[in-house]
Amino acid sequence: MHDGHTVTRARLIYAVGVPVPLSQFAMKLFVNPKPDADPNVPGLVWEAPPTRLTDSGHWEMTDAGQAMMRPRAGEPLIFLVQKGNATNNPFAMGVTVGRVESNDIVVDDGSCSRFHAWLQRDERTKEWSLTDAESKNGTWVDGVQLSAKQRVQLRDGAKLKFGDVEMTFLLPIALKTFVGQRFGAK
Repeated sequence: MHDGHTVTRARLIYAVGVPVPLSQFAMKLFVNPKPDADPNVPGLVWEAPPTRLTDSGHWEMTDAGQAMMRPRAGEPLIFLVQKGNATNNPFAMGVTVGRVESNDIVVDDGSCSRFHAWLQRDERTKEWSLTDAESKNGTWVDGVQLSAKQRVQLRDGAKLKFGDVEMTFLLPIALKTFVGQRFGAK
């Protein structure tokens, strides 16, 4: 958990719990930078799965990108990993991930449980971990499924999976680098 001042500054720039498309995130960081625009918390990057060729021979998108809160091809969504201020979220131990709006990170996908998992930072070691909250469709870290209530330490760049949703965990410096590289490539 971060001190109130740090989290408050981040909330002024990025809305807590709401994913930000890469292009908007990059604009806030690089094009129209504001004081304290650099994220001081890790991020989860949710990219759309690649397109697939249909039986008719035409390219079409997979189910990703059909709803507003889902990534589109070339436009991943970025969630900042920080505690929100939802009054109906009684879970104080960490940053919650799930399908309903009472979570700190809301994932718009039916394979994600209402309360799927939580991320937590150890104040002593400064390391982040992920714990499965007895989810229906499972939580994975780097291809290994967690058992219910199992806690796993995260590395920078870890591949996370909540049900069918795949995300990448990036610490603040790696997140800024990722956004810069992807934004510069457009």
